[in-house]
Amino acid sequence: MTEKEAYKQLEDKCPTGYRINELIPFWYPVRRIKIDVLANKQPDGSLVKVYNVMLRAIQMGFDTQEKLFDFLGLGKGDEFMLRELFTLREKRYIDLVSEKWQVASEGERFLNDEKILRVEEEEEFEFLLDGISGELIFPEDEEENTDRNRPKQDKFLDASLKLPIKSPDLLEGKFSELADLFKKKNKGETLISYDLKAIKKDFLEWCKYWLVEYIPCRKNNRQDDSRESQLKVRSFNSLKKMNRLTKQFNAEYQSYIYQLTSSERTEIEKFPEIIEAAPRQSDASPEDVKPLGVWETKQQFITALGEARERILIESPWIKQATQEYIPLFENLLKNKKQLIILYGISEKDDHHILTLKELEKLQKKYNKTFYLIHLPTYIKKEKSQLTGTHRKLLIKDNDYYISGSFNFLSFGKQEQDKVANEESLLIRNGVKEKWEQVIKEYDIKI
Repeated sequence: MTEKEAYKQLEDKCPTGYRINELIPFWYPVRRIKIDVLANKQPDGSLVKVYNVMLRAIQMGFDTQEKLFDFLGLGKGDEFMLRELFTLREKRYIDLVSEKWQVASEGERFLNDEKILRVEEEEEFEFLLDGISGELIFPEDEEENTDRNRPKQDKFLDASLKLPIKSPDLLEGKFSELADLFKKKNKGETLISYDLKAIKKDFLEWCKYWLVEYIPCRKNNRQDDSRESQLKVRSFNSLKKMNRLTKQFNAEYQSYIYQLTSSERTEIEKFPEIIEAAPRQSDASPEDVKPLGVWETKQQFITALGEARERILIESPWIKQATQEYIPLFENLLKNKKQLIILYGISEKDDHHILTLKELEKLQKKYNKTFYLIHLPTYIKKEKSQLTGTHRKLLIKDNDYYISGSFNFLSFGKQEQDKVANEESLLIRNGVKEKWEQVIKEYDIKI
């Protein structure tokens, strides 16, 4: 199914007040496992009735083989009844004492509840294991999506379940889960036991799904900030709801959308790129203004974090997973009692990586005297400014230089081997003190 076809079918199925923001095809890892199990198979009703008659006859005093077979109207050598009589003994439903049969406690339990009869058989049982959570999965729930081979160029999530092939640890402590799964697949049967060390088959497979991101609709040209985005997972072919994975993505896997999307998760529709004008040539020497390409900008950003002597300011609209790369540099800077100011956020598309933002907030609490993490839409609202946040990309290092251009310092997550859109920034060495004053005055920052 193409993305266009899937979008058309899902567009009318959005939750009330939401719209589709992104539709992402991706592969999810599972392990296919096959083991030998010992199962209790419920016998057919006729055999249950035979056992019932035999036990009740023994209770009534037909307690020798001769008496019992005469009562049942059978010959002394009836092979079927002989076999079943000794089967009842093996199951400890009856005992033979002084050549007389007696109904044992297990037999009395059977007479009170015929469902307890066990007919043990060995059989093979095949199922799937979630390659990330380790949860057991009923195969038919995923069968239509499963493939042993995943195209290399497609988006996928790595398996975090790294246990060796056929490792006993795969099923350690999972008897209850496995018993429920076995019962679901084999109605009328229950799992008795299995051997952890005798896994017959174990290999990696991939299930293909759509990850659908829904975001609140805009009202009066504003997004409803009271509701969070939602993620739903659907089968790639049938678009069937995958409730188990939907629950996991919303509860635990929110950050995975940043691994799967091709977008840098930034608003690109309405906001023009703001590039600081270079000083006039009469005011600056060639050494005062230096153009930087995309990778030069990133390297200069890293260098600035490592070389700041007193303070550094970063202004960038979105905090994404890309920021994780710089958190150790932030902390090292703060440990050395340098001042760090991060200005971020734009109310029209205030979309940030939640886990990364939480890490920065923890860092702010730890270094609350030198780390200023300022969410501009919230801060500006208190200051009654007409601004709604920032789309500016700005770095100021001490009074040495500032960098301004199109490079998203806190959301650009590409590496040099990746294909990227062209970017340009300017490194400017004069008027740096005035730049500090301008930004602080512009937002009325109290530092």
